[in-house]
Formats: sequence, structure tokens, C-alpha cells
Amino acid sequence: MTFTYVSTFSGIGGFETGFNQMGWTNQLMVEIDPHCQRVLAAHFPDVPLEGDIRDVAGTTLNRPDLVCGGFPCQDTSVAAPDRAGLAGSRSGLFWEFHRLLDEHLRLVDAARPRWVVIENPEGLLTSPGRERAGWDMAAVARGLEDLGYGWAYRVVDGGRLGTTQRRRRVIVVGHRGGDPRPAWEVLGDDGAGAQAGRARGIGRTTTGPRPVAGDHGPDGVMVWRKSARARASLAAGGYETWVPAEHGNTLTGFDGGGPMRQTHLIAQQGRLRTLTLTEWERMQGFPDGWTAGMPDSARYQALGNAIHTGTAAWLARRLDYVHHQVPQLSLV
Repeated sequence: MTFTYVSTFSGIGGFETGFNQMGWTNQLMVEIDPHCQRVLAAHFPDVPLEGDIRDVAGTTLNRPDLVCGGFPCQDTSVAAPDRAGLAGSRSGLFWEFHRLLDEHLRLVDAARPRWVVIENPEGLLTSPGRERAGWDMAAVARGLEDLGYGWAYRVVDGGRLGTTQRRRRVIVVGHRGGDPRPAWEVLGDDGAGAQAGRARGIGRTTTGPRPVAGDHGPDGVMVWRKSARARASLAAGGYETWVPAEHGNTLTGFDGGGPMRQTHLIAQQGRLRTLTLTEWERMQGFPDGWTAGMPDSARYQALGNAIHTGTAAWLARRLDYVHHQVPQLSLV
């Protein structure tokens, strides 16, 4: 049986690229950014594409097995200057995701989607910070419970699933029916992409980007990353520390643009340079030229926001296993 899904906040198709490796069928994509829309239309021309999630009705969903989305993190990120969390104008779009599910469950199908997947950076766990740290994560969990989903979450590092960057992300899995065990069965592996417990030996994610980083990279390439622990701020007379590393920093849109903003440097044949956009695509697991045609600034931003496709592929394998191979847990 073909596993069907809907993606919201689709970006440039990170979930799609990973999920489709399992032969899953996407019934709908939702993405507001016009540059990302062109990328999605080029690579997934047969999948219906909606724009602003605020304009999408729950009746638009076609009884999918799963709905996924990595809602905007600008207000939950630890780098946000004014960390408004889910009360912010961008991250607050999570509530539109919640509204879309609620409408569908009430008006179309009370049993589907059976699965929900939410992805966000680690900042979600402490947002909005200060005396209310963790409230936003609690709101996400309570929102799933209110809709009738049992849930589990885990921090998953893409650096162990096929990319050469540290890319830690909060993955929340919800299962329709209130029982959290199927959700935890999806996430409960050994942390490196292999199956855990009775599922051990099914296999680990082998797909991912071609290597561009490491102590002995191709063509003499070595990645130097900006240390997260510089001696002092530049304003205080300190200096930036660069170290050779097996893994790079997490790619974000902040790395785009001029060299002064980069957190990665490449030492190649005695010269220093920044990562190319092709290398960004490879580090995120996309084929070369996936974002071609977008302005460079938009490519940096979209690639920095995307879910690493190896992480999505690992998640698809876990979901597929539990959905089809553990019927005593996956029944509503």
C-alpha cells in the first residue's frame, strides 16, 4: 500500500526528497515563497501546490496518511533578537498548521492523517526563553494532544545521517489515537540512523550528500569552521577562531552573502575560499543544481532553512517500518 502525505512549509522539498525515496506519494505541498514555489514546481510538477497556509482549508487535504511541516523558526531560534516564540508573526504560523489539521479531522476524516511530523531547530525546546523557557514546546505537544494524537519527540543530528555538518533538529512525531508508543517506536533508535530493539538490523540511512568536508576531503579540500567559543567578542578586542573539523557548523541563511558572514572556510590548494552553493546543496543532500534559477541570496536562505534530506529519508524508513510492520502499535 502506498504511503500518502501532505507537506506544509515545504520550502525547496527536503521532506519530499527524503520521503519519495521510500516510494511515498505526496498529495499536496504548501509553500508561500515564490522562489521556493518555482523549485517545487520544477521538481514535483505533478503535485498540487498551494501558497499561503492561512488560505488553505482543511477540506483541501485528500485523506493522507501523514502531514508534515517545519514551521518557521525565526521567533523560536536562540538567535532571534526578540524571541517571541509561537506568539511571533512567523513561528506563530504553527497555529495555522494546527488549524488545518483540526478542520480536516472535523470535516473530512476523523481517522486521518494517522501520523503528524513536526521539525524545528533545537531552540524550540527553550523558546520563548527566560522564565518561560519550554512553554512553546509544551504548546506544540498540548496542541497535538488536543487533536487526539499521542506524541514523542527527539533531537536528531543530521551529522550522523549523511551530512558533514552538525545539524541537530527537534523531530516531533504524533500518532492518531492518543497512544504515544507508536510515535516513540518511530524515534526510538540508537541515535545513528539504525533501527533499535526488535527492529535492529533493518538498516541505516545510506543516502546523503557526497562528501565535501572532513580532514581528508576530495581534491585536497579541508573545511575550517568558525569556533563557537571565540576568545572574546570582536568589540572587546578578541578575534575569531577557526578550527579544522570533521563536521561543519549548522548551515543557516546567516552564512549566505559575503565572506564576513560565513562560518565555514575551505582550504584548497593553499588558498582559502567559502563554500559554493553546489557544496551547500550537497551538504543538505540535494542533487547538484537543485536550486538553480533562484537568486543566490534566496538559495542560501532556502538551503539553510531546509530539512536535511538524509534526516527525512531516515524518518521515512522509521515511519514506514512502524506503519506497516508493527500493526499492534499502529492501529488507531
